[in-house]
Amino acid sequence: MKIVQVTAEFAPIAKAGGLGEVLVGLSRELVRQGDEVEVILPKYDFLHFDKISQVTKNVYITEYQGCRLHLIDSPEHFHGGKIYGAEDLIGRFLYFSRAALEYLEERGEPIDILHLHDWHTAFCAPLMKDVFKKRVSVKGILLTIHNGEYQGQCSPADLDAIGVQGEHYLTPERLQDDDPKTPEMINLLKGGIVYSDAVNTVSPTYAQEILTPEMGFHLDATCRKYRSKLSGILNGIDQNLWNPKVDPALLAHYDGESSLETILKAKAKNKRVLHERFHLDLKKGPWIGGVTRIVSQKGPELLKETLKETVEKGGVFILLGSAPQEPKLRAEFYALKAEYAGHPQVLLHFEYDETLAHEIYAALDFLIVPSLFEPCGLTQLIAMHYGTVPIVRATGGLKDTVFDCEDPTVPASKRNGFTFPGATAASLRSALDRAFHLFHTDPVTFQILIRRGMQLDFSWKKPAQVYKKLYVKIQSIPTKNI
Repeated sequence: MKIVQVTAEFAPIAKAGGLGEVLVGLSRELVRQGDEVEVILPKYDFLHFDKISQVTKNVYITEYQGCRLHLIDSPEHFHGGKIYGAEDLIGRFLYFSRAALEYLEERGEPIDILHLHDWHTAFCAPLMKDVFKKRVSVKGILLTIHNGEYQGQCSPADLDAIGVQGEHYLTPERLQDDDPKTPEMINLLKGGIVYSDAVNTVSPTYAQEILTPEMGFHLDATCRKYRSKLSGILNGIDQNLWNPKVDPALLAHYDGESSLETILKAKAKNKRVLHERFHLDLKKGPWIGGVTRIVSQKGPELLKETLKETVEKGGVFILLGSAPQEPKLRAEFYALKAEYAGHPQVLLHFEYDETLAHEIYAALDFLIVPSLFEPCGLTQLIAMHYGTVPIVRATGGLKDTVFDCEDPTVPASKRNGFTFPGATAASLRSALDRAFHLFHTDPVTFQILIRRGMQLDFSWKKPAQVYKKLYVKIQSIPTKNI
């Protein structure tokens, strides 16, 4: 099959979160399995390549991570040194969506699957069905929702700016925002749901959660209406990017085939690296921490509660997070950083550092993921691959991948961490109490959890096969007028 991915991110060159890692992991695995995959990405002004070829007035091609990238260039739109946060974010990605389809039209090559990702490229689906239907040969369109909280609300005039009639889409059956407070707005993610041939989320549980008012963020009614074309496919992790056996960021290497003694000694050496650099106390334990964006979704109050509990219980807490963009969170977390500056049990680092992230995963005993909702989550998968036991809130993809070690309803062979149901301090503390108790009193069971997590297959091999089956299915779906 010939698959064209249209995306805002592609790791590691253009990465702001998990989306970029999903794109590179899935694309590379599809290529390994014999498919032809091309990726269309904005040519952001921070991208640099040794080899790049100009093929049209505003499109460049390069080979990267085993994939062919087509870079849409427009200095007017892709400036500012970052993917998100631009003043005209809507205009940036609406332009990109139309330019990507115009480029495909210019190439004139038939495509089996046009695969779109999140609101940034969701408007390609309405454009394809209403404007480019006879101009670009595409057998099927798939939209993947990586995070349904972000939906791309805009005005009809924003669509006018790229040459389509915005008012045409301002109806409940098309793109009119479902939020009763903003009926005058267009919702780009809704457009992708309505016009695509199939829609998937990045975990089975999240596919069910977005049907509810709590997790649908006003799109739950639309999701229920189109439930028949909705499915959930669990993400994998790219083991070229995340592999403790050969990870260049690590002092000591190991993997799931290593002896338990080798794993524990390697993690101890990697822990010492952070001890020497940041003066963390090696005599304290366990080491617990998170690698996360600091936004409301990720449970910032519960992260602060984890810090407090860990210090009081004699452990070490490490948090690597992107600098908080929400003013209130920014003030709170930087105040916390000042309060604990130089503390031998605390490291708070708010500038994302890829190398440090790898070092942290390899050094921690436990990873904390207290998300209020989590479409899939990659951190818990990476942590287990690096021999770190996850403590997670039972939601979305976290619920699909982490099974509590004390849950009698789960087969013993699947139990690989700790879960807690409620987004409350009490629920979190209960899980932390159990994790600390196990660490200090039952090292054998703790080591079994380490081994069990490392031997799970979280590669992209199986998810890619599921995507391929979906690709085949949607090529036979008849086109409907909307």
